[in-house]
Amino acid sequence: MESKNLTLVFAHFEKEHLGKDVFLVPYYLGKELSYEVTIVYQKTKTNNLFINNNYKGVKLRSLINIFKLKKLQNISFFLSSLLYVIKNGKKIDLLMTFHFRFTSAILCILYKMINPNGRFYLKVDGGEDILDVKNNSSFIKNQIYNKLLKKCDYISVETHLSFKLWNENLNISEKIFLVENGFDEEELMKLSLNVIPFSEKENKIITVGRLGTFQKNTVMFLKAIEKISNFKNWKFYFIGPIEENFQKEIELFYHKNPSLKNKVIFTGPILEKKILWEYYNKAKVFVLTSIWEGYAIVFSEAYRFNNYIISTDVGGAKETIEKNENFGKLVGQNNDEDLKSVLEQIINDNNYLIKYPDKDHSDNSWQICLKSLVDSIKNNKIGV
Repeated sequence: MESKNLTLVFAHFEKEHLGKDVFLVPYYLGKELSYEVTIVYQKTKTNNLFINNNYKGVKLRSLINIFKLKKLQNISFFLSSLLYVIKNGKKIDLLMTFHFRFTSAILCILYKMINPNGRFYLKVDGGEDILDVKNNSSFIKNQIYNKLLKKCDYISVETHLSFKLWNENLNISEKIFLVENGFDEEELMKLSLNVIPFSEKENKIITVGRLGTFQKNTVMFLKAIEKISNFKNWKFYFIGPIEENFQKEIELFYHKNPSLKNKVIFTGPILEKKILWEYYNKAKVFVLTSIWEGYAIVFSEAYRFNNYIISTDVGGAKETIEKNENFGKLVGQNNDEDLKSVLEQIINDNNYLIKYPDKDHSDNSWQICLKSLVDSIKNNKIGV
């Protein structure tokens, strides 16, 4: 019997996405459904150097840029993806894309015209702003969004708040799914990493992300660290690419605090999962100071490796801390004093973290997170 096909259309596919939901959701859906998986993306100078035709059994297909001008790249990919669906739509059993936006709607409508029996899956990144999006859109755009909601077979959101908002306001309860971002257990087994018991962890505090961006608000973390009176034997690790204009902030921080050069360490980006996960594995505390997030993958990683999680109240933070038996703390937005207070309690109180019970945190695998969606697709029906 001929295998069924799942195709993801995603424009800006880069190497970093191989370890994120962009790759892992279609990959694990394909495994659970026994579908062949194809990811269609836009060829760029950065992804053309490393993307093979196949990764973990997933076919990777780059599309020709219709327009060569850089400022027209988004339009170029949109048009070339529509042409791809026109040509291949009848052979695609499940078409998937990310984000609730105009281009997703057009893709869905076109696909359904070409393959009325095919199914369309929209993975919404975050989704807590859905009412703002709808209320601030023109009449015509809203009509197109309504078409997307009607024709789309499966829609997943990442947080409980999003799930509630979409259920209560859009009348699509039969096709909406809560799919929190999971953890790649298969990769963990492949890397032969043993999760360290909390009692054997080191006095390390980490953050992971695009350091210095407005969204990640790294400045808040540095301001909090600057106010700590005694670091004792604790160290802070900032992991991730550094924004060019943020390098001056780091230099200023070290200039004002020369004694912290061996206490506050910027590692740069770490793309190798084994090396990155070893930081989580050895660290006791994970910190995120973001102004906004969907459901950050870093929460799933911090949870899996038994980190005490300190975060601003952004997507996924509260759910992860509650799942972690409230072993964590929410701090105020832009409140470096609040963050400093929690960090000092951890550093100064040897018993602050001792109450933590070691337990298996493999209950956040992608297989578990995707189960309700997979079951619905297997039953060949919309919703559950």
